[in-house]
Amino acid sequence: MSFLPIHRHRVFGDPFQELFGNQLVFFDPWKDYKATEMILPSLFRWINEPLCFTRRRLKSRLNENFRVQINVDGFNPETIQTKIEGKKLIVQAKHEDRQADGDFDCREMRKSYDLPEHADVNNVVSFVTSNNMLVIEVPIRDPEVERKLVEAQAEASKEVAQFGQYRDPIFDHIGFLDNCGFHQRIVEIDDKGQKQLQILLPMKNIKPNMVNVSVKDNQLTVQCESSYKDETCKERSFFRKLITLPPGTQVDQLQSQITDNGELKIEAPYVETTQQ
Repeated sequence: MSFLPIHRHRVFGDPFQELFGNQLVFFDPWKDYKATEMILPSLFRWINEPLCFTRRRLKSRLNENFRVQINVDGFNPETIQTKIEGKKLIVQAKHEDRQADGDFDCREMRKSYDLPEHADVNNVVSFVTSNNMLVIEVPIRDPEVERKLVEAQAEASKEVAQFGQYRDPIFDHIGFLDNCGFHQRIVEIDDKGQKQLQILLPMKNIKPNMVNVSVKDNQLTVQCESSYKDETCKERSFFRKLITLPPGTQVDQLQSQITDNGELKIEAPYVETTQQ
């Protein structure tokens, strides 16, 4: 069993470095809309404003929606109507311009669309964008898919419980557990409730001097470089894996070692966040 050194870097980060990303983001009413605070694109008009999403509805919502887009240039958004009749989505709009001399211009539009099976007709959302496109979305709620989603969420809740009752709401605990390549968990190391973070990574046929483990801003990086050479060929391989450690990990006490069965084992004390 061989212990590896842990390289720690000075903590530094620009708080504004991630604020200037891609500014061209398409508005998604199912993800971007909040009942209490919302920034809408300019010249945006609701036709059917979504209901205030409850937490339960957000959890059971699927990412699959039936979407219709119609060019309504020349029609007043206030005249646009969307309604459900049976299994059909009906869209109607009018334009009427009457002049004092008796001339007038009248236009009327009616379109119908067949809704897919399991369409949630009670949560239809529609809006007109700044380029005069009417967008209508109807969520699709497959009972079997939603049942599996609820089961998956219940299982995820059990896994997340190992981090303690008062977890940091910003940190993605599920994403941490699902990080590909690592096997990570929180374990109790004594009967006093003390916990430890354990991370395992397969490292068969790898010597300790080939592995570099470092920590910076709570991000753990594992790098490995190996080479092989004989009379006919020369090979060199390199890999790098990263994982962000959860709040409560005592990174200053982190240790790593190569076990006898060929695994990189990384351990650090874990202290649960207490209620504030």
